[in-house]
Amino acid sequence: MTYEETITRLKEMESRYQDGFSSLDRSLLDSLYFNIFGREITNRGCSDCYRDAYMEILIYLKRNKAMPKKSDFVLKAGAIITFFGEPKCYSNANITDEAALRFLALNPANEKLFEHLPEGWKFRLPKSDVPEAEDKDAVIALLTKENEQLTKENEQLRQENAALKTPAPRKKAKNKSEPEAAPAPAVEPPAETAPEVEATEVEVSEDADPSDADEVSVEEPEDAPSLE
Repeated sequence: MTYEETITRLKEMESRYQDGFSSLDRSLLDSLYFNIFGREITNRGCSDCYRDAYMEILIYLKRNKAMPKKSDFVLKAGAIITFFGEPKCYSNANITDEAALRFLALNPANEKLFEHLPEGWKFRLPKSDVPEAEDKDAVIALLTKENEQLTKENEQLRQENAALKTPAPRKKAKNKSEPEAAPAPAVEPPAETAPEVEATEVEVSEDADPSDADEVSVEEPEDAPSLE
């Protein structure tokens, strides 16, 4: 079917979208879905699964404005190719030149799965990401060096992490409830003092006569000798 014929048929099926597709509609959807996406509808007994498949097919065709291109590569009957980690699989119904060349580039022995290969296909192979045999030793040496460097950096980070986790010595906290002790006052040396002299009391009789006091003799100075 051409692109225009397929779109016309899908539009005609639109009136049965809600009520459910007929067996003929489902057969067409099975064929289109496998040719476009390379896999079967998830559950053929589920009406919602066919509605989802109808929308996927319609969106794909409106976006690409063409039916899937016929490949120059022809697989053997019953052969199916897949790629690791990808759900999509390819058969003669949906094989593309890009998928066939990619599959052949992985391993030249994959050539045996094809019934027909176009002329000059080897010159169209994409460059493989697998290193050449003579370069494998260099690649191994490089990977080993990088691994050693990563191991060294990892060990350094481990040591730094361990150092950060080591608790620092804690200072003894002061008890806020206890007042701080006042500093001791400076002690000055005692000043030297003169010895105390005991005062003696002298009793003086009230009846004493002043004339009875001891006489005090006063010596008069001698006259200086005359120089005459």
